[in-house]
Amino acid sequence: MANPERSLSGLTDEEAREFHSQFTTTFMAFMVLCVLAHVLVWAWRPWY
Repeated sequence: MANPERSLSGLTDEEAREFHSQFTTTFMAFMVLCVLAHVLVWAWRPWY
């Protein structure tokens, strides 16, 4: 039988919040890295 405390993903509410927090942090770090790479490439060879 299904556990009523778990969602369709199989995570509890606390686990889902923890996953979301980690995902958000990792995504923001990835986006900062992408922006930094674009700025460095633009400084090297600007595209107008």
